[in-house]
Amino acid sequence: MKTMHPTFSIIIPHKEIPDLLMRCLQSIPVSEDIQVIVVDDNSADADTYLERYPELSRPYLEFIRTTKGGGAGYARNVGLEHAKGKWLLFADADDFYVEDMYDIICSYVDSETDVIYFKSNSVISADINREAKRNAHVNKKINQYLIDGDEWPIRAQMYVPWGKMVKRDVMVKHDIRFDEVMYADDAYCSLQIGYYARTIQVVNRVLYVVTSRPDSQMSDFCLKPNELKLRAEAAFRMDKFMLQNDFCREHRLKFFLNMMLMHDRSLFKFYFFRLEEIYPSKLSALRDISKGKSLRFKIKFYLYSIMVWARIL
Repeated sequence: MKTMHPTFSIIIPHKEIPDLLMRCLQSIPVSEDIQVIVVDDNSADADTYLERYPELSRPYLEFIRTTKGGGAGYARNVGLEHAKGKWLLFADADDFYVEDMYDIICSYVDSETDVIYFKSNSVISADINREAKRNAHVNKKINQYLIDGDEWPIRAQMYVPWGKMVKRDVMVKHDIRFDEVMYADDAYCSLQIGYYARTIQVVNRVLYVVTSRPDSQMSDFCLKPNELKLRAEAAFRMDKFMLQNDFCREHRLKFFLNMMLMHDRSLFKFYFFRLEEIYPSKLSALRDISKGKSLRFKIKFYLYSIMVWARIL
């Protein structure tokens, strides 16, 4: 078999949504320049996929089955071990690319930057003619960058893996991998990519279409079992990484601490006693967490925190 030397490797984790996966694959042209790697994360009927879905047998596509059931991060890491392209792209199986994606990525193939960030569209998965809002934070940061040229929000706060082209050498050199957890597997990885990139490019073009489904991981955000704990853990690690590398301008954990106050007080207490690992002091942390909140919230929050601090609660 001829050894592949593709320019692009597109890694797609998949679990039990084969019809949506086919939609994603059909948005990617068949080309010897594009290595497509589909990693199935132990779907119950994956042994029938090759027979039922001819798209998985198309040229330049590798279909890899795993039996671990380790989540999207694990599947993406498996894909990374097989990637050969100069550029890496990541897609979720229920999303897809815009019609002219190949022309777009080819127009940046010779870029000397390490990461290229693109805009995205968002639609309802069951009716792609209906707009959704899952991409709002991505496009907002890109639009702001195009106004002020501030790279930090792009490098530090683009938590999603999709909608970007990453030089494979960057991930190899710094041994960057996805967290193998059920939630927030991509956040710490995306931060490392942004931090270690020598130069970045931000493009005012749409490359990717992210979809919204009622049963997706992003539904009922942080209300599913163990989700808040895992997302908070990732945020804490990200804050520590930024602090250690003199890269911290805002604290990611702040958002989740507010959610803990509403949904998981025991988790709040756990991180309350670790705040000085990412803040100069507990008082500075409390000020940051309550910033922009109402006076009523601040009074209740400070009283509660004092009781926690005194170990009354």
